[in-house]
Amino acid sequence: MNKAVKTTPPPTLRIPFVRRCTVRGALEGRAMLLDLSLQGVYVATKELPSVGEKLEIEFRVPGNDRQLAIQSVVAWVQVVQTHPVHGLPPGFGATFEKLEIEDTRVIARTIQIYCQSNPLYRQYL
Repeated sequence: MNKAVKTTPPPTLRIPFVRRCTVRGALEGRAMLLDLSLQGVYVATKELPSVGEKLEIEFRVPGNDRQLAIQSVVAWVQVVQTHPVHGLPPGFGATFEKLEIEDTRVIARTIQIYCQSNPLYRQYL
């Protein structure tokens, strides 16, 4: 019997996702995304916002021409990298506030594709 594949990955499942992004709001500029989930992203940047600040984060996912522009709020801030290899660089975790249905589908599909291609993550599908 075939095990059915879930249509949406668990909301808390984060995948590595290294992409350029643009941040707009109190903090403006280019930065790098380091991970992605249905709930939010980690943004590596030297200029750090305050917890609670509202930002718009713009980025693209592979295989999709449309730029995602997602309203987010800063959930936590990483001031320094605590470990040279295993620690996150300075930046912040952002929680998505207003995720459109189509944006949810695009992000969910990106996570599914990553999980299908990575044996360690397949168990989450």
